[in-house]
Amino acid sequence: MKKIIYLVSKNPKKVKIAQSALEKFAVQVEQLEIETPEIQSSNTEEVARYSVKFAAEETGKTVIKGDFGMHIEALGGFPGPFVKYINKWLAAEQLIRLYKNEANKKAYFIDALGYCEPGKEAICFITNTYGRLLIKPQGDNGNMVDSIFIPDGFDKTIAELSEEESVRLWSNDRYLKLAKYLGCA
Repeated sequence: MKKIIYLVSKNPKKVKIAQSALEKFAVQVEQLEIETPEIQSSNTEEVARYSVKFAAEETGKTVIKGDFGMHIEALGGFPGPFVKYINKWLAAEQLIRLYKNEANKKAYFIDALGYCEPGKEAICFITNTYGRLLIKPQGDNGNMVDSIFIPDGFDKTIAELSEEESVRLWSNDRYLKLAKYLGCA
């Protein structure tokens, strides 16, 4: 029997990634399109825990929700979990100006996958995706930071990846950690 969980997201690509990652563990993922409050915190895990707890209590369903933070080493971890706002307010060239003259072009994404059952405490499964930054954006898929970040093990930016490559990149071990927690792996 399949376990059903609901992914809080309006993004069908995120749903496809979760479904692809969890189907082999007999976990069925359904999309749940609701707004959740996003607290202001410099801790990506804290943001994910709060949002997923809210969603579980509001809907009475077992839910998951991913929150991302992009950490640029030369900028002391900026923008962190505020990457959503950076994507909204800055062009790639504006962000690049902040680190362009720095020797260290390393960055990483923290991906916090929150999980919560109604009436219980939220937990998170964390994965870091490391890579390097470019000084000129490349690619049209995804958002602004996707066009300047090349993940380790790839030779192109996230914005240049095919849908299959993108699903492979983001179907990372956070889902395996969740499946083990659920006793499905």
